Amino acid sequence: MRRVLAVLVASCLLMAGCLGGDEDVFYGDDINPPVPVEDFILVDENGEYFSFSELEGKVVVVAFLFTRCPDICPVVSANMNYVSEELGDLYGTEVAMLSITVDPWRDNSSIMHSYAEQRGLDWPHLTTASDDLSDFSDLSDVWSNFGVGLETNASDLDSDSVADLFDSCPDTPEGEAVDDRGCGLETQQSEGDVSVKHHPLTYWVDHTTGTIIVDKQMRQRVWWGDADWIPELVLEDIYKLLEE
Repeated sequence: MRRVLAVLVASCLLMAGCLGGDEDVFYGDDINPPVPVEDFILVDENGEYFSFSELEGKVVVVAFLFTRCPDICPVVSANMNYVSEELGDLYGTEVAMLSITVDPWRDNSSIMHSYAEQRGLDWPHLTTASDDLSDFSDLSDVWSNFGVGLETNASDLDSDSVADLFDSCPDTPEGEAVDDRGCGLETQQSEGDVSVKHHPLTYWVDHTTGTIIVDKQMRQRVWWGDADWIPELVLEDIYKLLEE
């Protein structure tokens, strides 16, 4: 049924004249020429070091997300889970999944673990290995290699140096010190530990990040935009790469 659906979709596109030639190989956007993945070492949701080279020889689906994303990120994660289940025995043996954060200021290994566990996701969820959040070049180098990015937004209505996008308490009293959620340490705390780890002012996660499929030679081959995901066609792209 899955392959029948993919064939029907492709036939409709051809009849509509949407496929203007034989340049494109995949249902997602072809990355042509392919971009080699520069090996990297990050930390997974269990706090263990993870090297991308461990997956050489497999087709890898790499998604960029952040755990506070309220809309498209959970959908992409659910789509990836569906694809992993549909792959059957190929998943884990010939195909792998990775999720990489674009929000290292919040998404430490513990938070990534909670995100994955709550959704029943069994693949690595990666974040920076650096304890110094003013210098996470290990992660920013990965963003650069995969062509994902961040945009900035200087909105900080209560002037507490926590960007409004990440500020859980947008009305903090003037001058009061805040935690990583932007909540005042004196007047806006609930019971529990407080950790101070600010998102830098002007930080904004760019929702144009996407999902990249990497071939067995560790080359980026297919791009799927966050809002463009069609799981059945992502599967077809994976099968094409497995046949190479």
